[in-house]
Amino acid sequence: MPQYTGGKVSFSRTVQPVQYESKKAEVEISFIPDDGEDVEAALEEAGRLVVNRTLAMVGLKRVSE
Repeated sequence: MPQYTGGKVSFSRTVQPVQYESKKAEVEISFIPDDGEDVEAALEEAGRLVVNRTLAMVGLKRVSE
């Protein structure tokens, strides 16, 4: 089984609300799981936070944490 010592999750989204106009957002977070922490759960939570924040930045989702 691989050993994870840290990670980075990034997500990018571009929308074009009207012709000749576009919004682009990129969010990236880095993390280091604590000893004994469930790495799969930490990665899933990090991914969820990144996607939610990016979609909110381009107006496709309300901000929620």
